[in-house]
Amino acid sequence: MSLKRGLLYFIGLTVGVGALALYYTSDNETWHILSRARCSGIAVAFIVSAVGWISDALRIQVIADIMEEHIEFKTSLQLVFLNSFGSAITPFQGGGGPLLIYVLHGKGIPIGKGVALTLVRTIFTVLMLGLFVPLSFLFVPEVLKESAAMTGIFLYAIIFGLLFGGLIIISITKSESVKRIAKIVTLWMDRLKLFRMSVLSTVRFLNKQIDLYKQNMKLLFRGGVLKFLLVVLLTALYLVSLIGTLPALAWALGMHVSIEKTILVQGLFLFVLYFVPTPGASGIAEGGGVAVYKVLFPLNMTGVLSIGWRFLVHYLPTLIGAVMAVEMIGLEIMSKIMRGKDDELN
Repeated sequence: MSLKRGLLYFIGLTVGVGALALYYTSDNETWHILSRARCSGIAVAFIVSAVGWISDALRIQVIADIMEEHIEFKTSLQLVFLNSFGSAITPFQGGGGPLLIYVLHGKGIPIGKGVALTLVRTIFTVLMLGLFVPLSFLFVPEVLKESAAMTGIFLYAIIFGLLFGGLIIISITKSESVKRIAKIVTLWMDRLKLFRMSVLSTVRFLNKQIDLYKQNMKLLFRGGVLKFLLVVLLTALYLVSLIGTLPALAWALGMHVSIEKTILVQGLFLFVLYFVPTPGASGIAEGGGVAVYKVLFPLNMTGVLSIGWRFLVHYLPTLIGAVMAVEMIGLEIMSKIMRGKDDELN
């Protein structure tokens, strides 16, 4: 997907669905509650969200250290925002990884290691979020009965969770099969004249990067128990931030909510958003948020809370990432990265 098209889809779906969500869920009481919002509560929600950025940046540093690379905190924090921007304008939030790999490559980190680093970061996040699937079924089964939307989300999460786990296992244990698939895809792309590099050099390059990826994925489990546990801890802190921003906003509006139910419902919803095909899960996140939050809050507050939560955990870091991307990479190169024309960037 091109950079321009991704931006248009993201902005269009976000604004369109967000406006509809506010229009159909808001009433006079909604705006009355908003007018009495605690500024200190909103500040707390922002701080909770910012803790997520910091913990994610530290997590990137630790993963890089396990892979025997050094990344400064400033660079890792930039990567967090760049990932948010790239994810926002590509289907299945897949554009964040290429941006990170490009920047890491510019810092002297091989592409294979960059791929491994970005995948490890995503794997830890998705696997920990995946825990909310069985937990939500065990501890808040009434939510699935109360809402058809939550039942659909639950089934969607199970299907994509199994697929994601299977792909990761295959990528590590069956690297030769991955090489064969990469070779077939390369030959197919060559016939369609999609890139200018020779087939032989491309296949050799991909084989080298696949071997490097496998090698560094194994390093993750050989880097020591303490570093591994630190990655787990920072991932947990990152997810607590994403999930905790919502109850913090609810508190700012003077609303009481079940923390247990909020954690499980929000965790399940976040897991599903990783596998939504729209750019940055736009549209689905706003509209789905209304459907999901009905089991937690009064209907007239679901739209406001959905948009407020998305603003702090997604729109704001995406905006910061967009500014950084323009300054650090440039529009022309970003457009090539989004289209996957890596051969033009070497």
